[in-house]
Amino acid sequence: MSELFDFLLDPQTAVVFDIDGVLAVYEFGTHCHSACPDADWETYVRTHDPYASTRPVPEIQRFVRAKGPKHMYACSVAADFEAPGKRDFVLANYDIAPDHICLVERKPQKMDFLQSVADDLALPRDRVALVEDTVKTLDAACEKGFATVHVTSFFGFNG
Repeated sequence: MSELFDFLLDPQTAVVFDIDGVLAVYEFGTHCHSACPDADWETYVRTHDPYASTRPVPEIQRFVRAKGPKHMYACSVAADFEAPGKRDFVLANYDIAPDHICLVERKPQKMDFLQSVADDLALPRDRVALVEDTVKTLDAACEKGFATVHVTSFFGFNG
């Protein structure tokens, strides 16, 4: 096992996953990651319920099973129309407790959630790891002293 996964699996490390592009693989169209322009997203979600057919990531599912639910979280930006689908998707596909799922209105609020996890568990910031696909968000978390992991790091996890 790699040093990164030794750190993430350590009982003294909390892991917070983003949902879109991390826990949820976007493959709504034929041969494309997303077949919906941003301007049409609300209508698309209300019409097609994309999270009901979105696939989970097997490597991350294995990691979550290996880690156990105690220090496992999900945090994502979600509009009111997509929040139920995101929450239901996480609950159906990952062993993350309902009260460990946080949906926020804006990306900067993710930093507040990371801090609340650190405070609730009495952990230093560098023991709260954010798993993300957006480099700008990872940079912001790193600047605040949180551990950061790009989702691609999980591609080879065999658990």
